Amino acid sequence: MIFTCLQENLSKGISTVGRAISARSPLPILSNVLLVAEGGRLKLTASNMETSITLYVGASVEKDGAITIPAKLFSEFVSNLSPSTLTAELKDNILHVSTDKTKSKFNGVDASSYPSLPELKADSLFIEVDPKEFTSAVMLVAFSAASDETRPVLTGVLVHLKDGLLTLASADGYRLSEKTLKVKNNKTEDFSVILPAKTLIEVSRIFSSVGDKLKISINKEDNLALFESEGISVSTRIIDGAFPDYKKLIPSEASHKAEFYSNDLLEAVKLTNVFSKGAENHSPITVHINPEGYISLASVSTESGENKTKIEATVEGDALDVVFNSKFLLDFLNNIKAERLILSSNGNLTPGVVRAPETDDYVHLIMPIRNQ
Repeated sequence: MIFTCLQENLSKGISTVGRAISARSPLPILSNVLLVAEGGRLKLTASNMETSITLYVGASVEKDGAITIPAKLFSEFVSNLSPSTLTAELKDNILHVSTDKTKSKFNGVDASSYPSLPELKADSLFIEVDPKEFTSAVMLVAFSAASDETRPVLTGVLVHLKDGLLTLASADGYRLSEKTLKVKNNKTEDFSVILPAKTLIEVSRIFSSVGDKLKISINKEDNLALFESEGISVSTRIIDGAFPDYKKLIPSEASHKAEFYSNDLLEAVKLTNVFSKGAENHSPITVHINPEGYISLASVSTESGENKTKIEATVEGDALDVVFNSKFLLDFLNNIKAERLILSSNGNLTPGVVRAPETDDYVHLIMPIRNQ
């Protein structure tokens, strides 16, 4: 194998596929990146057996070949090179890399030792979406997925296609997020799958700046999903199981409503959270909705003190005091892009429902904390 490429392109490529490498890799060789030079192109692949990332790097290939190289070592080396053209040549499983200033040798492992990765069948279902819309939708729901793997389905995001609308939803038992967007093609039969939230977050980062089309393929028979755009592909296993019927948790009416600027609430939560960090009961913040036209946030800590912050709001209904987990509020507010929000509730023991007033394609629920 002999190829020549730009340092910048190779560094970016290794960094991208490296997102699939797990620190707790089930197989030592999965700590390596697979380099394949063939057909005048250089292909990079990395995997953790649940998620795999492949991309092509612009290169001049003089001789075909393949090798796996320790990803962390190779990435660190290439990223520290100054912008230049580098040449790589494989000799007896040792990759010789040189530029006009440096020469290095990397001990590799034969490419035949790399596990075979699953491939999607040609008859798989597929849709096309706007990359920016999809990646934005992922960031609006993925944070609500569970990190505890006791219930695997809750660590994923429900991806549901029906009548040309793609719905993403996640829930961890304490909060719930749902976002709907349109697909570019409406010729695929409806489907519903659960995909790992961690993988979708990486997908959103990788494809956030690509062109105007992201292809999503689904094959439930092979338990596989594939994301593709501009020479980059990310495949992931579908999570087995049934997603909870969350629709029944979303109230259709509310006795208390407050509309406010989202940035005002974000600043208020950050200030109040300073005093709730050391508190027990999951960093509680008391949200007081007052019909006189404001929302106040309060937190008390026996160690550090207390804080109360007030923001303007348009309020419907009687006064209400409800306690929320400050982390959940921050997770939501740090991801929402709407200028104004509406918080609705039917009482201090019912979910807080947050929507943007100008659209009905997104909803977020937060369960309150019982005020002892």
